[in-house]
Amino acid sequence: KIYPEKSKSKKEPEMSEEEQKQAKEKSAAYKKEMQKVKKAKGSDLVLLNPAKDKKHVFHNVTGYTLSAKGGLAGIMVQTKDSIDHTKIIAFETPRESSREIWSREGTGKSLIADKQGSQLAFMFTGDTVKRKLYNLVYWKASLASAKSVVDSVSAGMPENWNISEYGRLWFSESGNRLYFGTATKPELEKKDTLLKEEQYSLDIWSWTDPLMQPMQKVNLNRELHRTYQAVWIPETGKMIQLATETIPNVSVTEKGDGQYALGTSGLPYRKLISWDANRYQDVYLVDVTTAQTRLMLKKASSRVSLSPHGRYLLWYAVADSAWYCRSVASGETRNLTGNLPVAFYNELHDTPSDPRPYGTGGWIGDDDALLIYDAFDIWKLDPAGKKNPVNITAGMGRKENIRFRVVTLDREKETIPPKAKLLLSAFHRYNKKSGFYTKDLKKSGVPEKLFLNDFSYFPPPVKAKNADQLIWRRSTFQVYPDLWLSDLNFNNAKKISFANPQQSKYLWGTVELVEWTAYDQQKLQGLLYKPENFDPHKKYPMIVYFYERSSDGLHRHTTPGPWRSTINKSYMVSNGYLVFVPDIPYKIGYPGESAFNAVVSGTMSLIQKYPFVDKDHIGVNGHSWGGYQIAYLVTRTNLFAAAYCGAPVVNMTSAYGGIRWASGMSREFQYEQTQSRIGGTLWEKPMQYFENSPLFFVPKIQTPVMFIHNDNDGAVPWYQGIEFFSALRRLNKPAWMLVYNGEGHGLSKRPDMKDLTIREVQFYDHYLKGKPAPDWMVHGLPAIDKGKKDAYELMNDKMIK
Repeated sequence: KIYPEKSKSKKEPEMSEEEQKQAKEKSAAYKKEMQKVKKAKGSDLVLLNPAKDKKHVFHNVTGYTLSAKGGLAGIMVQTKDSIDHTKIIAFETPRESSREIWSREGTGKSLIADKQGSQLAFMFTGDTVKRKLYNLVYWKASLASAKSVVDSVSAGMPENWNISEYGRLWFSESGNRLYFGTATKPELEKKDTLLKEEQYSLDIWSWTDPLMQPMQKVNLNRELHRTYQAVWIPETGKMIQLATETIPNVSVTEKGDGQYALGTSGLPYRKLISWDANRYQDVYLVDVTTAQTRLMLKKASSRVSLSPHGRYLLWYAVADSAWYCRSVASGETRNLTGNLPVAFYNELHDTPSDPRPYGTGGWIGDDDALLIYDAFDIWKLDPAGKKNPVNITAGMGRKENIRFRVVTLDREKETIPPKAKLLLSAFHRYNKKSGFYTKDLKKSGVPEKLFLNDFSYFPPPVKAKNADQLIWRRSTFQVYPDLWLSDLNFNNAKKISFANPQQSKYLWGTVELVEWTAYDQQKLQGLLYKPENFDPHKKYPMIVYFYERSSDGLHRHTTPGPWRSTINKSYMVSNGYLVFVPDIPYKIGYPGESAFNAVVSGTMSLIQKYPFVDKDHIGVNGHSWGGYQIAYLVTRTNLFAAAYCGAPVVNMTSAYGGIRWASGMSREFQYEQTQSRIGGTLWEKPMQYFENSPLFFVPKIQTPVMFIHNDNDGAVPWYQGIEFFSALRRLNKPAWMLVYNGEGHGLSKRPDMKDLTIREVQFYDHYLKGKPAPDWMVHGLPAIDKGKKDAYELMNDKMIK
């Protein structure tokens, strides 16, 4: 091509040689500065003194730390040229002065300061290869520069171990100890010379594996990053390895300053977790100054703790349902509750596993006493056995059906002062009222009542650090849990947030406690939600939702929103539905019949008691365990006009040997000992697995069924939904199975939740309100139309039989 000559413009005056030289130098300097900016690894950090309107700016900052008292800031600056370069700056805030205490080629991380503001520590490596070995670097105010204090060849470091970059680095409360994590040195992986298509990929499931292969895979990343607790003593320069491969878990006391730590190991019992609900562990006492260990308990079946000052070991023994303690000094063991006239385990426990205790309220003084809960009251017990047990609530809880619990207002204090005045939460087990009492530990007698009313107070109140004021929340089904401010006795209460003013624009609803007698003559409770504009002379469709026991949530507030699986109660009552939520107690070996006993008896009692319940238009709704129970119920009764059951187990015989893919665990334990409540193996109780499996009774179902079962469900295997749908479809039963691609046990993506909400409401509106069916219920949604249409459109005069 011949290009036209560019038009000539007025010629610019030529630069002199000196001007050209200056321009080149300026351009080169700019390019160099831009290269630095591109290579910078961090951000700008600004320390501002607002009193003096003075600021200090640090560039390329990749990490910083500030001491708890604010006197010292540690700043990590990292730049990159051909290799990384790390610089650590100590900035003293009172004098607003800084000094460089470390500057080397390499990478630093996890910079921390002690509480007092006189020490800094961080991890550092000069390695440039993929496998990096870290050193522990330490500085104190008296040192001119930081120094490396622990590495892979330090005394006390196990052979072929090193400081782990994944471990937590922290100073004890006093600053006298520096804790860090160790692990075996990372291995350099050999490069595979085979092409990808020449390599095989294989899992071997061995009967000798402590954990099954799926669980090993789920835990793989955690195991690759596993660290073992170690400590370095600045005063002596000594490193002590506390955790080991045989005692992998070590927790310290007194905020890191205690003489003893608690070591635990569940390694010998890992195989058992496939079928045993207990998490057994061996418990050790570990001397933090010497790393000497002492076996304290073998195969403990419940949580074991060390008292705050390390004087006693405390645990609950499921074998005889009692709390025990053991003196660290003498080794003497005492049963603290065995002779008391009340139970300290959950008396409503109804699974085949061992019942768990109600818990503890904290230690008092220098481990001189501790508070332990029964179902209602609080007991003060002497671990030394010198003083008799004292019921500090004087039996008032059991007498008046009130559950008392200690509210911890100062979480920085590890124990309760002996003469403290406690704030107690109170919950009436029958009428569901909540409130607070106080109890002076110096005085005997019943607690002093502040109030007990028809609100829920959750979460617990929080006390201001330097003032006698509380911030708290209260709610009902109608009242949003705004923030309130008051003194320690809840006087002069003031609402300080108005977070949900838009609620006034919408119809809401009410809730009330209902009672009935079940078919087995148990007295049960449940919740009945009604629309805001409720008219007792009208007939209302009703949805029965349930899981296990829910009546304690009488005053729980529910904001409308798209659903992860089950109905939103506020939405449904606002749109003209009643919602009934019955409590369900269970009989071991008969979970399906237990649901029938409670749910059907409760529903029938409402039909008989309240003419406004439209007996011909009642639906059921539940997910997971609730979904299983619904699948069972529709094989036993035609009471319900529509059933939604999310992610149901329908075949206990096939589900028993399945995997919970989210955790990698075998499902055996939950049938033998926990929620599924069979109480034995498949070969011990085959008929109960059969009788409690809805799949074998699908021909009896006459209720239209809709359910979701997602293809990435990590709790209930997806094939359970497929078995259910295949049977319903084969028998020509109206059924719809929704599978949200890539979703788990419950929905997490908002578009999926919105879609399910629309379809679930359309399903109920059709069968319970007589509205036309949507296109997707009439014609399905063929794969060829996936992503092109949603088929929400209502089909006029289309009623599905």
